This record gives sequence, C-alpha cells and structure tokens, in this order.
Amino acid sequence: MSQSVAPAQAIAGRASGRVPFTKMNGSGNDFIVIDNRPALLAEREIAPFTRAVCRRGVALGADGVVLIEDPRPGDEPADFRWRYFNADGSEGELCGNGAMCGARFAVLNGIAPARCRFLTLDGPVDAEVVPADAGPGLVRIAIADPVPFRPPVTLTAAGRSLAFTSLRVGVPHAVAVVDDADAFVGAADFAQIGAAIRHDPHFTPDGANINIIHVIDGQTLRMRTYERGVEAETLACGTGAVASAVIATARGLARPPVTVITSSGRPLRVAFTPDGDSARTVTLAGEARIVATGELWPEAWV
Repeated sequence: MSQSVAPAQAIAGRASGRVPFTKMNGSGNDFIVIDNRPALLAEREIAPFTRAVCRRGVALGADGVVLIEDPRPGDEPADFRWRYFNADGSEGELCGNGAMCGARFAVLNGIAPARCRFLTLDGPVDAEVVPADAGPGLVRIAIADPVPFRPPVTLTAAGRSLAFTSLRVGVPHAVAVVDDADAFVGAADFAQIGAAIRHDPHFTPDGANINIIHVIDGQTLRMRTYERGVEAETLACGTGAVASAVIATARGLARPPVTVITSSGRPLRVAFTPDGDSARTVTLAGEARIVATGELWPEAWV
C-alpha cells in the first residue's frame, strides 16, 4: 500500500504546500482535523495524504483525518459536510468521536453555531457543543437509528470462541460479552483476534469493528475495540460504544442511559430508547479536546 503523495507540491491551496490542521482527541481517538472548504486537498489526494500523515513516529500520527467541507449543490440544509478517512485511507460512513471533534472544530472556527447539523455518508447528524465550563470539550450528537446487519454467530480466532451480535451504527460493529474485557487477552492476542474476526467471511464485504465488553453494573460497561481502517486496537470508539450499549440492553444486561468506559479511561455516554434488537433516538456524548494547531509540511507526506 502506498504511504505517500508524490509529488509533494500536488497538495493544493497555498504556495507553501503546507496544510493547516488541528489535532484533536475524542475520548481517546486522535484525529487530524482540516478545514477543507477552500479545497486544500483535491479528491484524488485525500486517501494517500491520510495514509501518510497518520503514520505514527514519522508523521503527525492519528487514527484518521476529519475534513470539514461546504455542503454540495442539492444537499439538504446543513451547516457543513463532515467526512472521515481512516488511517488506511478508506472513507468511513461515520465515526462517533470524529463527529464530535468535527462539531467542536466547526463551532470554535465560526463555521457553525453551538447547536448545528452536518452531513455525513450515514446521513445528517445533529450536534450540541456544550459550553466549556461544563467540561473539557463536551459534545453531544444525535445519530441515525442502528440497524442489525448480521444474525448472531459464534466465531473462533486464536483458539477462542466468541458469540458476536452485530449492529450497524453508521459502520458495522460486532460485539461479544466476556467476564472481564481487560483480562480477556493481552494486546498482542487481541490484535490477532480482532484482525481475524474483522476479516471473517461472515462480515464480508465490509468487515466489522470488533468490540469486547463486560458489564460493570446495570448502566456501565467496559469496552475494548479493534477498529477496521485503523487495523489495530484503539483507545476508544464512539459508534462502538453505541453498538455495545444497545446490544447489552437488548440482552437484558444493561439499561439506558449507558456509560461506556473506553481504554483511554474516558467515558462515553449513550442514551436511547430500546427498540427490540435496535434503538431509537440515539445520542452519544463524550469529550472532544483540542491538542494542538499548526501546519503540516510537505515533508510529512513524502
């Protein structure tokens, strides 16, 4: 897989070739957020640019890139269009933590009001960016109703059999309940299991994000996630928190609102109305923190 854009001067928008960015952290997921309304990145450049700048150690590093763009002709009314690209350059329909970061970025930069609507590949998302005195970067979003996309199945990977329930929350998720998510397996084994299940034929052609959870109490879950597109265990997953909370409730293990403790230690809060194997009126709340602002130099993607 190519990891660079060549030549560097192909990046549009300014003579220096540098791209202004904001580094943000959404409850443990980190993102490079770019105001692409001036078309700093042409369409053909986005995927290779993302792969390059998301590399850790040799570039800025991130789980993905969030682009803020103007609505397109024919779009329904909205304050902006939100796009998300995983670290491998693939475009995702939705990313909960990335959506919250995008909303706060838009509000801070005068692109949208504190209560705003933006467009995603999964449909419109309504967001509320809470005043700073309520907490560091607290954002709440309302998203489309989840949809079951595969029947429950037991799958085996690395010698372990797990019963997965599947739910599409913008993107596909598979959730398995264990006694203790932290003690389940170490990081290396979890990466092996996550990769195997994520690519299992049961989930073709899209694959799935893999969430391993345990119940702390009737309204609190612990979650670990292997994310497709990042192809690694990440510190949080907003849509995974929604899938985990809805599935745990459908199984009688929890009741909303549900707090999901991520691997960063930061909580995600999921509120919804149960509806059989799915849910209605889903909201997700978490932290969207500013880490840094600056310019990405062409040396970051060559």
